[in-house]
Amino acid sequence: MSYDTTPIQEFDPERSILFLGSGFSLGATNIANDSPPNGRGLRRHFIKQLKLPEDTDYDLQVLSDEFADGDAQKLRDELYRIFRLTELTAGQTAILNEPWRRIYTTNYDDAVELNRLNNKLSPNTFDVSEPVPNKLPDGAVVHLHGSIRLITPENVKDNLVLGERSYVNQYVVRSPWYDQFQRDLAFSKALYIVGYSLADYHIAGLLMANPALAERTVFIQGPIPDPMFLRRTAQYGRTMFIGTDGFAEMLKSTPRSTLPTLDNLRAFRSLAPTRDKKAIARPTAPEVFDLLVYGNFDASRLARSQPSEDYAIARADAVRMAAEVVETKRSLVIDGRIGNGKSIFLHLLAFELSSRGWTCLMLRPGHPDLQSEIAALSEIDRVVVFIDQYSSVQDNLTGLYEALPHAKFVLEVRTGTFEVRFHEFTKLLPKPFDRVSLNALTRSDVVGLSRLCERAGLRAPAENFRGDLRDLLLELFNNAEIRSRVQAGLAPLLETRAARRSATVMMLVAMHHGAVSPAFVRSIIGEDPFTLLKPLEDISSEIFEISTDILKARSAVFSSFVITAFVEKDEIADAVVAVTLAAAQRRSERPYRILMSSMMAYSSLQKILQGNRDRNSVVASIYERLRYDERINGEPLFWLQYAITMVEASHLDLANEYIGTAYRVAKNISGFQTYQIDTQAFRIALLRATTQQRGQAVSNIDAILSGIERIDAMLTDESHRSYAVKVLDYVQPFVFARSDDLTTGERIALQFWLLKVVKSLASLADGFKATSGSNAVLQRLQMAAARFVE
Repeated sequence: MSYDTTPIQEFDPERSILFLGSGFSLGATNIANDSPPNGRGLRRHFIKQLKLPEDTDYDLQVLSDEFADGDAQKLRDELYRIFRLTELTAGQTAILNEPWRRIYTTNYDDAVELNRLNNKLSPNTFDVSEPVPNKLPDGAVVHLHGSIRLITPENVKDNLVLGERSYVNQYVVRSPWYDQFQRDLAFSKALYIVGYSLADYHIAGLLMANPALAERTVFIQGPIPDPMFLRRTAQYGRTMFIGTDGFAEMLKSTPRSTLPTLDNLRAFRSLAPTRDKKAIARPTAPEVFDLLVYGNFDASRLARSQPSEDYAIARADAVRMAAEVVETKRSLVIDGRIGNGKSIFLHLLAFELSSRGWTCLMLRPGHPDLQSEIAALSEIDRVVVFIDQYSSVQDNLTGLYEALPHAKFVLEVRTGTFEVRFHEFTKLLPKPFDRVSLNALTRSDVVGLSRLCERAGLRAPAENFRGDLRDLLLELFNNAEIRSRVQAGLAPLLETRAARRSATVMMLVAMHHGAVSPAFVRSIIGEDPFTLLKPLEDISSEIFEISTDILKARSAVFSSFVITAFVEKDEIADAVVAVTLAAAQRRSERPYRILMSSMMAYSSLQKILQGNRDRNSVVASIYERLRYDERINGEPLFWLQYAITMVEASHLDLANEYIGTAYRVAKNISGFQTYQIDTQAFRIALLRATTQQRGQAVSNIDAILSGIERIDAMLTDESHRSYAVKVLDYVQPFVFARSDDLTTGERIALQFWLLKVVKSLASLADGFKATSGSNAVLQRLQMAAARFVE
């Protein structure tokens, strides 16, 4: 079999991954001197020590246990002798001296650390037994099997993965490092695998799942061609039989990559409208159906259909308003509730801005090319950077704005996120900034959507429709014809347990406006979702965006519909618990921490279980299952949600206890803000007092007075006032029910705070009053205050 001898045309180590297999360290000097510093050498060494036949086929873990015979110190010392290196070859040194984006290794030895020690550099090394840091530094080396540097007699059997089977079961499926590894592979320019052994079958499970990766993968093997190796790895990448020294020489002579330009950006994706060279065909009815029902959005189809509304409504008024904001201000927030068309709107806005001479780019967070490409963009005028994943970039927003002083920024966020975290936006966004909301359709939007539906053979919305785009789409789903078509189309996906569970998990995540990694889904269902859904590609590709580094349902609205219409409540509960616990395991990463909090929120669970008569009892059962997990039990917001559930079940005393637990847990978290707990504590106090027997003293009046004081303070905070307004609706029923049971001093104190809150509500901005309904609340509080002067 022939093999590729074409040399590498361009080398860019800062955007490339180096993977060290078992053959890389051959030739290095170790303390033992008599055993090669790799797994095969260790296996032969143990067989020799135990005087077993050379063809013994025991797992390495079994051999190591037999060698140690209960003596952990003996095992640690032997491993240290074999894998503690003292000298590297010139070729190994040259390879490790390159500024690699990241180094991954299945080797136990300390070759990389020794090289960095010789160069007087920080080891910058990580082990799978350690937590993944929030930001993994450039050049880090990650030991996927464990590292000799960390072993002690106490942890030797846990920190070094000596058995093949234990590695696959324990780490590949469950470790957050697998997520990090997959992200690095997805964004790398090239992957160089040095010293790969066909016996290392677990490496195939890590590296070979993505067919697209093969185009960027190069195996570096010893100088003698191996036909069997070529046959086994042909589909995974090209192979160069040049050995470690030959690879080092090749890197020395290969030209380095040049700086990026607007034409070859990787950390940014162009949003300019691109038109096919072929004649422009009008969108077909099935394409419109796929967009409206499945959320299967094709940006190029949208671009080719402009400026007509043959594919999507133009939302011309909102686009025009947003474009004017970009022209006059530094940044713009596009907010909308889930399913209201934010993604399509970003493209519509980009098309408009492109026609005005702006260069529109979508940021790809976490891409290794980001820093170098920022340098290329920093001197270009009229650049607009679109950001559709706020939570994944918020820690780096300030640095991004400062690095691109001439650029404008457009951020897409959910309305709830914007309202709750408004204080973050005021600090992080470059000023001046403005906001455009997508939560209402104009008259022209409804007319345009009616025409679009009619031409596509769908039921058009009523002319007097008022509400969200997602509400209108849900009406379409409830159309009997569409419902039956959807059910028939989904049948192959929902027939098998694993595929059904995988789809349920991804749709639940989509309802919270999120995407997850394949490793995350795999840790829940126990199978690789990429492989699982591949045979169902005809239907799964319409509903999901599937790759080896991201899984995402295309439409949150469609996901909500499917969960409600076709998934049983017990299945939903099981999936919610599994997703929440899996997210808790990865909560050091912000997107998963947000997913964990969103998934166990009472309001979210009520929405997920809509249509179930006993949904409150199902929610309570979910919380019961979650509270046994220490990570969940230690979350203040978990006890807050459980308290809300108890309120809805009229167990007010129990709700009060859970709120107390939320406060106690919150005290152990530095900097935790309790405003959400405060609002529910106030609500519970009011409800308990309202339902107590009349004619008796109000036993918790102190809690009510201190609660209303905290609520008044929250009204001055733009991020928290929406919660404060909602809870104030419980004041008037309490006053009307129990005012006669208050003492004179209590009546005076309560009236004082009611009048103060009325004054605070009156001073709010007109825009907030119009959207929050605070004027109606103000009037009810005035009526309550007047009760004390009757």
